[in-house]
Amino acid sequence: MADALPTRLDPSAIEGPLYRRALEAGRFHVPAARVLEEGADPYVIVIPPPNVTAVLHMGHGLNNTVQDVLIRWRRMQGRAAEWVPGTDHAGIATQNVVERKVAAESGRTRFDLGREAFLDEVRSFVDDTGGTILEQLQAIGASCDWERTRFTLDPELSRAVREVFVRLYEKGLVYRGEYIINWCPRCGTALSNEEAEGREAEGRLHHIRYPLPESAWEAAARAREAGAEALGQMDDGRWFLTVSTTRPETMLGDTGVAVHPDDERYAALVGQQVELPLAGRTIPIVADEWVDPEFGTGMVKVTPAHDPNDFEIARRTGLEVLNILTPEAATNDAVPERFRGIDRFEARKAVVKALAEEGLAAGDEPHTHSVPRCYRCDTVVEPRLSDQWFVRMKPLAEPALAASRDGTIRFHPQRWTKVYEEWLENIRDWCISRQLWWGHRIPVWYCQAEGCDEVMVVRTDPTECARCGSAEIQQDPDVLDTWFSSWLWPFSVFGWPDETDDLEAFYPGHTLVTAPEILFFWVARMIMAGYEFQGEPPFRDVFLHGTVRDAQGRKMSKSLGNGIDPIEVVERFGADALRYTVLSMCGVGTDIHLDHEDLEAAFAPGRNFANKLWNAGRFTLMSVGEEPVRSVDEVQDGLEAEDRWILSRLSATAEEMTRALERFRIHEAVERAHHFFWGDFADWYLEMVKGRLRGEAGDDSREAARAVLVHAFDGILRLLHPLVPFVTEHLWDRIPWPAEAGERPESLLVAPWPQPDPAHRDPEAEEAMAHFQELVTAVRSLRKEYGVGEGAPVSLVLEGAPEGFRASLEGTRARLEQLARVETLEFGQAAGHGVGATAVLKNGTEVFLPLEGLVDLARERERLEKEIGRLEEQLAGARKKLANENFVTRAPDEVVEKEREKEATFRDQRDKLQEKLSLLEGA
Repeated sequence: MADALPTRLDPSAIEGPLYRRALEAGRFHVPAARVLEEGADPYVIVIPPPNVTAVLHMGHGLNNTVQDVLIRWRRMQGRAAEWVPGTDHAGIATQNVVERKVAAESGRTRFDLGREAFLDEVRSFVDDTGGTILEQLQAIGASCDWERTRFTLDPELSRAVREVFVRLYEKGLVYRGEYIINWCPRCGTALSNEEAEGREAEGRLHHIRYPLPESAWEAAARAREAGAEALGQMDDGRWFLTVSTTRPETMLGDTGVAVHPDDERYAALVGQQVELPLAGRTIPIVADEWVDPEFGTGMVKVTPAHDPNDFEIARRTGLEVLNILTPEAATNDAVPERFRGIDRFEARKAVVKALAEEGLAAGDEPHTHSVPRCYRCDTVVEPRLSDQWFVRMKPLAEPALAASRDGTIRFHPQRWTKVYEEWLENIRDWCISRQLWWGHRIPVWYCQAEGCDEVMVVRTDPTECARCGSAEIQQDPDVLDTWFSSWLWPFSVFGWPDETDDLEAFYPGHTLVTAPEILFFWVARMIMAGYEFQGEPPFRDVFLHGTVRDAQGRKMSKSLGNGIDPIEVVERFGADALRYTVLSMCGVGTDIHLDHEDLEAAFAPGRNFANKLWNAGRFTLMSVGEEPVRSVDEVQDGLEAEDRWILSRLSATAEEMTRALERFRIHEAVERAHHFFWGDFADWYLEMVKGRLRGEAGDDSREAARAVLVHAFDGILRLLHPLVPFVTEHLWDRIPWPAEAGERPESLLVAPWPQPDPAHRDPEAEEAMAHFQELVTAVRSLRKEYGVGEGAPVSLVLEGAPEGFRASLEGTRARLEQLARVETLEFGQAAGHGVGATAVLKNGTEVFLPLEGLVDLARERERLEKEIGRLEEQLAGARKKLANENFVTRAPDEVVEKEREKEATFRDQRDKLQEKLSLLEGA
């Protein structure tokens, strides 16, 4: 067995073959019949489908490792663990990539190619790259059911998308209308509110004077007397009002100025006209309740075509809606000629300059505000009046909100519950149409025949108008938002709208693992879709993990050059090292920090752990040998204290890890596993049984040690398998199997998850071992402190030891000699044993280690005196500095604080050495 294990772990030699073996054996596939006919309890996760253009990044690495831990754990518990993989067609992202590719290769645009030719280019690109990320997920050990791999543009999923659109339209929940939407000039499409990410930016708040015609001067004077702050007079006596904006170019599209109807300051001005600067036209002053009279001057400019709130004011007050920007965000023919045809930001500069030249600029000031940007290309989004398709979300949100409030849906960490509920309480209609070519085409046809305005929303492509029979019909050119297919993912992947066995077996699912960034994009919408089309939520638990950042706390990105390629990590250190490292940092709701400039250090925790496990496995296999191993039940009479302790700790660890995983406290499960394997098993148990395994305590003791060693290591490998699947399976394949234990599981993948065993729980053994470990640690510490060689045997006197502790030590004297080189152990008074070192244990036992004969006391006293003298000089120097008033008052605070810390350190070191010297001066 041991001969088959090389001295060093080589992950590349074992990980690929083990994964292929599992695939060939069909370990990851779950037939629906196992649930429907055999009665297996399902556990279902659907993968957050990565973009079809994507390559694996550390965010994927973390997300899918966590999912794999849960799936492997539940599979070992005997559940029908189904993890559905797949990819998202990613409309905007994919189209952008292919557009850039076509332009680079041929200098052509998608419009040069035409729609069908361009879509052929996209399909070709997706065929070449679409499976890359799924192959990369296999490299990190993702045990997905690859036989159920789905793509959001698969024909079956496309049918689900169309069915949902038609159903919602028939219920009046899908509608078309002209509203202000978020528009990306770069991508040339509408965006939902969630896709227009607001980002804080430093801008300028510009104050602009709008002159009043002479006919309004009298009203202006009355308003001024009433306290209207926005009104003023120029040097020539003309009246003006002042409005403020961060986007001065949009004033060219103003069609009114608004005040609150109950604001008495401006009552006299309502109904009057005001001159629009630079535009050569007048606009009315209207009253609307949306205006906050307490904010600013209580008067706002109204630009209905370029602000959603202004658009609603215009609808209520009858103001004109004037669009001044092209789809590319350049000024159009609706603005004065001198401002036409220039980019919006150039127009901003031109307008500000013109206002200053005409004496209508009333100054500006720095202003921090939220600027929405396209979530795909980072272009500043423009509010734009456009005819789009929308979903009424309020009716869909109600059951999803109730599910959170009554605990049907649980968020981990819980703080996201409030965020989710607040979003649903204030939900707005969802703009679902996109002016793209790649995606699900909107299933709406318009009759082009003269005199017929029929609109057909249908499940199958029509060939003629349903009303007039004309063949002159045209499909809506837009496609649906990518998320409109993704929100159906938990049931569309199982064949809905057909009533399939897969749907019956695997819906609803159980857990969703994702990042908080898509809580609104995807998570909330999936819950809404689940209730609307299945009558129940798609999952019960939502685990929202943190973000992977660099050592400086920055989010990893291509632009910063701080990303880490998980495949490079796997190639250098192995998938187990990557998995263990990210899992050990995966505290609930906390971000993960990795140094992209030093991968060796960043992934050292995982690499070291895998190597430690490998070495422990080699020792176990070599120590156990080729002889048959008995079960623990058969060697009960030969169990020693350390055997009972490790069996109890195994049972406790199984319980603790199960509880941690059930609560999605992944890092706690890792901590418990690490403590048990590295601390209890490797550092203590293996050391304690080495002599017994060599037969030094007799055959019965050796057989008991072999049985417990194999049993404990088997349990360790099972507990660790969901975390580090490859090294654990490679070792598990080689450990002997007791004949009395029944049939060996076919694979560690399906070996039963360890259960707490009441018969093995032994609190007394654990308490006794804790005291023993503390004693050994104390002796080792005293040896090091006083320079006693590791191999030198020592005597020990224990004073005040509780009776139970004394009794337990009688059974572990041999281990005490082995681990701490304690040659003689006495219980009694330390007095009369000469000079020695002392320590006190938590149970009150005073440990006395005689030093005579072990240490040259005279030389040690001399060394201590010199060291104390040196520290006294350093302490005096620090105190002198701190007593200098000029230093304390003039030096930087951090310098003074550092000097105080030095003084405290020197004092503590001196005091400790003086204590040691006092101890030795009696000799």
